[in-house]
Amino acid sequence: MAITKKSIEMAVENIKDFFKNLINPNMKIEDIADVVSSRLDDVIIEHEKKGLHYSAGKFYIKAAEEKHFYLAFEMFFKDDEDKWHKLANESELRDISLLEEGAAKTIQKLKIIEFPISAPEITPEVKIEAEKEKVAKADAEKPVEQKFDELTGIKTEK
Repeated sequence: MAITKKSIEMAVENIKDFFKNLINPNMKIEDIADVVSSRLDDVIIEHEKKGLHYSAGKFYIKAAEEKHFYLAFEMFFKDDEDKWHKLANESELRDISLLEEGAAKTIQKLKIIEFPISAPEITPEVKIEAEKEKVAKADAEKPVEQKFDELTGIKTEK
């Protein structure tokens, strides 16, 4: 299966809203990590379905300045041809006053808090769906003559 630059760009477009509506008032660092973790699991599963294989990644909470912070992540996938693909995103600046006081102070002091992103369990259903997508893409790439031959059982002469 060929993963193209365009398909990666489309994936990036699909995750632009990843961080929207994520931060609620008075959140702790652990709360943010929990919410982001489930969203990142969904992103990984969607890319696994498309034939990419999750390898590693990190999620960050970063101080931007005294009164603001932002969230970011980067993940690395390999395709079936052993090519690497990076998927990354970061949020807009958020007002640090949205956080619980201890979380705000920790972020201001450390400047960056980093969490490894573990791969979620890939269920048999996800694996089956990934295989179906792979077969569908292979079928889509077949020449018209080959599709006709397979559909009708009549060999097209060239």
